[in-house]
Formats: sequence, C-alpha cells, structure tokens
Amino acid sequence: MLHEEQDDEEEEAIHSTDSESEISDADDLDYVPHAQAGVLGVNPALPDEEDSCDYIEESSDESSEEEIQTQFERLSKKGSYWNEHPPIQGRTRSHNILRSCAGPAPGSRSISPKDAWDMFITDEIIDEVLKCTNLEGRRAAAAKGKEWRSVDKEEFMAFIGLTVLAGGNKSWDVALRELFLDPLQNTVYKATMGLRRCEDICSFLRFDDKRTRALRQETDHMAAFRYVWDCFLTNCRRRFIPSDCVTIDEQLVPFRGRCRFLQYMPSKPAKYGIKIFWMCDARIPYAIDGMVYTGRQPGEEVQRNLGENIVRQLCYGIRQTGRNITMDNFFTSVPLAEKLLEKNLTIVGTLRQNKPDIPSVMKPSKLREKHSSEFGFNGNMTMVSYVPKKGKAVVLLSTMHDSRVVDENSVKKKPEVIQYYNKTKGGVDTMDQMVRTYTCKRRTRRWPMVLWYNLLDVATLNAYSLFTAQHPDYMGGVTNARRLFIKELGKELVMPHMKRRMEGTPHLQKHIIEAMGRCGIQTLKPTTTQPQEDIRQARQKKRKRCNICPAAKDRKASSWCSQCTRPVCKEHKHVVICEACKH
Repeated sequence: MLHEEQDDEEEEAIHSTDSESEISDADDLDYVPHAQAGVLGVNPALPDEEDSCDYIEESSDESSEEEIQTQFERLSKKGSYWNEHPPIQGRTRSHNILRSCAGPAPGSRSISPKDAWDMFITDEIIDEVLKCTNLEGRRAAAAKGKEWRSVDKEEFMAFIGLTVLAGGNKSWDVALRELFLDPLQNTVYKATMGLRRCEDICSFLRFDDKRTRALRQETDHMAAFRYVWDCFLTNCRRRFIPSDCVTIDEQLVPFRGRCRFLQYMPSKPAKYGIKIFWMCDARIPYAIDGMVYTGRQPGEEVQRNLGENIVRQLCYGIRQTGRNITMDNFFTSVPLAEKLLEKNLTIVGTLRQNKPDIPSVMKPSKLREKHSSEFGFNGNMTMVSYVPKKGKAVVLLSTMHDSRVVDENSVKKKPEVIQYYNKTKGGVDTMDQMVRTYTCKRRTRRWPMVLWYNLLDVATLNAYSLFTAQHPDYMGGVTNARRLFIKELGKELVMPHMKRRMEGTPHLQKHIIEAMGRCGIQTLKPTTTQPQEDIRQARQKKRKRCNICPAAKDRKASSWCSQCTRPVCKEHKHVVICEACKH
C-alpha cells in the first residue's frame, strides 16, 4: 500500500507539471514577445534590476506610511495607544463575578407596608425630628405668651401618613384648608386631626437644634438637615443588596427659594433646584446611596475632578464586590476607570468629545459611514465609537467588555457596549420618574422641608421595592399597585392616632364622627346610658324652652331627646329622637 501511494503521488506531480506546461505564453500577463521588446524599449535578455528594486522599495514605503498614519490616528493626546484588535482571550477576569444574591438584606423581613417603611424612617429619625420640632414649638409659643402642646410619636406618624396619602392621591398642590374642609375631598384628613393642628406641626417642623446651627454651618452648608439625611442613607445602604449593575446620575429637586447651594440646570424641566447625586440599582427601582451637592464647603479649596470624586464616594460601600457602574459623560474618564479596576469595579459610560484620552480615529468625521463602529483596546479598557447619523459620533468607555461584538441582525448594528449601556443607564431616571408621579411635596420656602418631602418619597419607593421583592404576588395583575401600596401605608400610619382621638376626645363634632365612621372606626351606638336617663328624669320635673324653636316663640317642652338630652317640643320630636339628631 505504501508503494502504491508513492506511485500515485508521483503521477499527480507529473500531471501537475504537464498542466502547467500547457499554459500558453499569450495567457501570461507579464509575458512580452521578442518582436515587441524593441518597440517597448525592454531588453528581453537583460531585465532592469534597478527598476525592480525601486518598485519594491516604493511599495514598502507606502505600506509603512499607512501603518504609521494608522498608529498615529489611534494615539491619544495623552500618549495612550488604542489597539484595533482585542486582547487574546484567556482566563475569566475576576471582576463582574458576584458572590451574594441581590435583594433584601438578611433581617429585613416585612409583613405589612408599614413594616417595610419603618426600616427606612426609623425611631432614630423620628425621635430627632420630634425633639427639634417640640423645641421650636415651645420657643415660638413662649414668644407669643402661649403654651405649646407637644407632638408625640403617634401624632407625628399620623401627620406623615396624611402627607403620604396626599401624594398617593396626587393632591400635592391642593391647599391644606381645602383638603380638610372641602366635603368632596377624602374624609381621612378631618378624621385624623384638626386643620390648625396640622398647620402648626407643618410650620414648626425642624430637623436640628437651632441654637447650635450657626456653629455647625461654619463647616457644613447642610447643617440644618445633615443628621436626618445621614441616618436615612445608612438605612438605605443596610437594607438592600444591589444587583450586578448600579447607575450613578443626578436628580434635581425643584426649588426656587433661598438656599446657598441652589443649582441652575437649563436642561431639566424645573431648571432651579437642589441637586442630589444618587446611586440606584439598575434592575430594581431602589436608591442605594446619595449625596446632596452643596458646592464648596467653608474653608475648602476649589474641587478638581468633581465627577470622579462623587463616583468614588458613592461606590465606597460596594468596593471589592465585582459590580459594574453605569454613568454618563459627566463622570466617565480613563483615570476613574483605572482606579475603580483596582477596587474590583467596572464601568460603562459615555465620554465627552473633549477628553484627551480619545484618539482621532474615534472623533466624528463625515468620511465615516452611518451605523459604523470603531473599536480601540488598551489593557483592560475598551473604547467604541458609534456613528448614529452622518457627521456624528458617540464614544463609550467600558472596562467590562473586551470584544468587537456588534448586533448584525438589526439595521442600526449597535455594538454590545451600547446595548448594555442603554439597558442599565436609567436606574436614577426611573427612580426620579416614579418619585415625581406620587410625590408628597408641599409648597414651602424652606429648603430643609424640600429635602424632607423628597426623603419621604424615596423612602416610600424603597419600601415598595423591598416589600414587593419579598411578596411577589402582592397586588398581582394590578396596574396601580404602587398607588394602592401608598394608600395602605398611609392608612396604617393614621389609624392609631384616629382611634385614640375617638376614644380620648369626649365632645367630637358630628361631621368628624361621621368621617371616622367612613374610615372604618366603629362609633358608639346611640343607646340610652344611665347618666342620660338620670338627666332626663331630673329635667322632666321642670319644663324648658324647646331647643329648636326660635326664642321669640318661647315654646315650653316637657320631652327630651334620647341622644343629646336636649328639650324638644311635640312639633320637633320624632318618636324619641329630636329633629337635629335625625338629620
């Protein structure tokens, strides 16, 4: 068999040589006949070796110039080179590997909406607000020569419940007087507390000791709200384990009053307000951590690399966890990506065109085709430039991706980096939109109250996300589940104080008792008690003027109403109930 194979190979070699010899000279493009050689000026016997060498040198020079030009275009102003080819795939990188399950933290079990809400608005926050509010109320009452009735925890929780209910009913712009006195409004307001009491609590609501505020303001512009804000953020970080990706972005809380750190953002609908930087989960609407931008604090120097400092401060609690952070071009930079990689965190974000780390090949150009992508790789970083329309370019930086994957099935052919960014960039925007839908904010001139209302909104949203994560079947199939959650939470907050008011107040007005009955508070049945019977027997001995007839008639009556024990004449009594009690 070996001899036969060798013979076959020899025959194939022979046939190949024969086939090559069959090609005519006319088919050879480089062949020049001897008759035309003199005409063309070419010596067929002696070819020009110098010309051939020059041709080889010219082609090599052109290729080297193209390579140099390509390398120069991929070189940034900082001197970093972004290679066109991705790195060789090796072992799986250590980042983006989660070692904990996302969701409610251990020990955060909640049975009712109020249980979930109490995990964020804890007794520590309530006690501090009550102490400062009663202190301010006593000071203001003493200045007018009056006495302040202290607010206890049960009454303050009812006040918060009314505020939350107003947000759930989208009545944030309705005046308190209309909410309490208009018969077309919800009866829960008048059944919980009086209008003047609610206005007093709202007027004297404080979050710090005013006597020591001046000293604390020397180092902190936000001294009037700092303690409550820090306590709330501690609860947010402790109660929830984030998913594999978080989002960092800003929120502008509308406000036009006097404030040292008021911001103007023309791109926002409100334009003026207080800016808060949030880190939210990219999968679930949950605020993990936040920071109110107060500008340059007293005694501090001008901040450099503000976006980088904000990201490093917000992600301090998730360092060494392998998570990814999605951000916009205000925060993203190459130095930040390198520093976060040292903490086992990756980023995906857009880059501004004026960044010195972007090579010229990534910049917008009219020569680039629409929906085309240009990739660059530098160590663990990937930069991609995508052309959404002619003459435009969007540049993204990622330390999570390391390939040139593009969606070839779609018309726009977006890279994988852009698709991931679009899926995870809306964490803070989703939170802000949900908060504005059912906000409990009220019109105020004090910036601490603006932050307090926003804190209640975020706490309610976090409680809803935490509760629904533990009870997936809650309000299943209902489109307004969050609104029903807010109404149930508000009812749980106001009911204890409403019951105490029913039992502790001896002479409540009739419309208040009816409002309590509509809210589910069982009123006492109109049965004749022993004291009322004694009063009736004592009054029957002496006739009195009818309580309903005009005084000018001076009509005497010997009958009394079984409910209010007031004297009524024969004209106005119906069985044993007077006409006023009947209606």
